[in-house]
Amino acid sequence: MNPLSYFLEYNRYLSFVGIAVILGLAVLMSNNRRNIPWRLVLTGLLLHASLAFLVLKTTIGYEIIAYIAGLFTTLYQAAERGINFVFGNLANPAGPWGFVFVIKVLPVIVFFGAFTSLLFYLGIIQFVVQGINRLIRPLLGTTGPETLCAVANSFLGQTEAPLLIKHYLKRMTKSEFLVMMISGMGTISGSILAVFAVMGVPATHLIAASVMAIPATILIAKIIYPETEHPDAMCDATASIELQSGNALDAISQGTSDGMYLALNVGAMLIAFLALLEVLNGFLGFACLTLNTYVGLHLPIITLNMIFSWICLPFGWLLGFTGNEALQAGQLIGTKIAVNEVVAYSEMLHMGLSARSIAIITYALCGFSNFSCIGIQIGGIGSLVPEKRKWLSELGMRAVFGGALANLLSAMMANLLL
Repeated sequence: MNPLSYFLEYNRYLSFVGIAVILGLAVLMSNNRRNIPWRLVLTGLLLHASLAFLVLKTTIGYEIIAYIAGLFTTLYQAAERGINFVFGNLANPAGPWGFVFVIKVLPVIVFFGAFTSLLFYLGIIQFVVQGINRLIRPLLGTTGPETLCAVANSFLGQTEAPLLIKHYLKRMTKSEFLVMMISGMGTISGSILAVFAVMGVPATHLIAASVMAIPATILIAKIIYPETEHPDAMCDATASIELQSGNALDAISQGTSDGMYLALNVGAMLIAFLALLEVLNGFLGFACLTLNTYVGLHLPIITLNMIFSWICLPFGWLLGFTGNEALQAGQLIGTKIAVNEVVAYSEMLHMGLSARSIAIITYALCGFSNFSCIGIQIGGIGSLVPEKRKWLSELGMRAVFGGALANLLSAMMANLLL
């Protein structure tokens, strides 16, 4: 097949337009357009495309990524031993109560709190931060801690990954914070990846999307909030930090306590934000009913989900879909942002889409970029560094839309290669 025929097939050529639109939207959201690091953006795009080709077009690339993901999955399986002992049959999602978030997810945060505290006491985290800083800094110009967090988010998730760099958080700039937040919004954790795979979402594309999100989230974050400060971590990633733990057991004990406090904050924020979103949908519905009754209009009952489905419809076309499939793709992307990716994936699997369409939409939905996750990050990261909780609330909306743009960028790349 010649190149022209290839790009006309499935309307692949539209994804080039889609990539330009995504970058344009990020520029519009930028707080400092004059200082956008275009070298980083171009390098990030090249790295993103290279990773996409590696994981989608080569066997060895996928096998390496699957192996790495398997290591992280092993950690979650270790956490489940403690969860099963404490909660017994309640931890079994096959029971009539199904998957219970507070039992299956929040205790994992406690385990990772202890595990990462031990790693920090042993000096392993500091070593990894320094190594990543030396490897990635010449390519993207990012610091060790923000890059490590972006990489870790692709497997650990937005609440566990910041634990890896919790001792660096106080010294990080706003730009570094946004990288951490967008990489958390633009990825999913290994445990949730396993849940989606069990649901029927293609595991191959979930893993590929997780890896491709690393450069995508970094470049989008640096467009939206360019670095204009002089990060401490950039100058001195080898800075020694005074250990607060006297020995390994003390480190585990402190990490467990930190993880418990983090888990409680995450649970509380989720309850509050999901409830407030439901209140907002109630107000929208009430407004529609009022206008229909007293003004004589014939409006449908509008929800936040419906609004974002309309807004996201153009992305369905830019992903090469036509007709009803374009409408369905826009609806799913809107659902992912307004509600969450779990609901979006569940709806996707019941729409009767083709295998190729499911694969491409999998990339577009493979992230935690929804409004309730602002609460998770404020509660989770904010508990680690309370003095910068205000930054988390200020950057929350940028993080949601930045994560969604990073997911869509990966979907555009997937459409070009599948």
